[in-house]
Amino acid sequence: MARNTPKKTEQDNVRASLIRAAYRCFTAADYDKVSIRQIAEVAGVNMAMIRYYFGNKLGLFEAMVTEYIKPIHRRAKALQQSHDKPTVADIVAEFYQTMIPNPEFPRFLFQLMSSEHSVEAKGVIYKLFQPIAELTPMPQQLLEGWGELDPQLLKMSLLSLMIFPFVMPPPMAKLHGYQLNEEFYQQLAKHNIALLEHGMSGGKR
Repeated sequence: MARNTPKKTEQDNVRASLIRAAYRCFTAADYDKVSIRQIAEVAGVNMAMIRYYFGNKLGLFEAMVTEYIKPIHRRAKALQQSHDKPTVADIVAEFYQTMIPNPEFPRFLFQLMSSEHSVEAKGVIYKLFQPIAELTPMPQQLLEGWGELDPQLLKMSLLSLMIFPFVMPPPMAKLHGYQLNEEFYQQLAKHNIALLEHGMSGGKR
């Protein structure tokens, strides 16, 4: 058993290197324009290793996305299983805490899903995110105390508050005086939660 450990460790390292390299490549260019040769070169391994571990480029893409959405799935599941009823603030806070370590990931997803190409890759995203969408509490369950607000419009408002800061083009952010870094996202998360809880007037009208 001990003699097999180094080999397994080496395999795990190669697989992890390929996933990291895939992340770098797929977040920098359209899925269709990324080649397995390019990913292998970034990872510093033989191109055959992609076929060995993942079958093909799409298999590696799915493994890469799966790896990076694990925290999202884990947090969504924990929120669902919590004894306390989740609030809108919980949803916003959990999303920001999950996205802050990899702020370029939402932008990558946004660009991919907005593209007219990369049909195979979009299919993977739909498949992997469906369970997360089912885990995340829907606005209808969170509307107590929100008066006559439309659930679907509330959902759009929440998506705007949570996702737009991560997909905002850097030149636009610079134009408005924002630096899209961890400190900014942490402050914005607290601000958006306060905004949802107290409104723009802070409860004073």
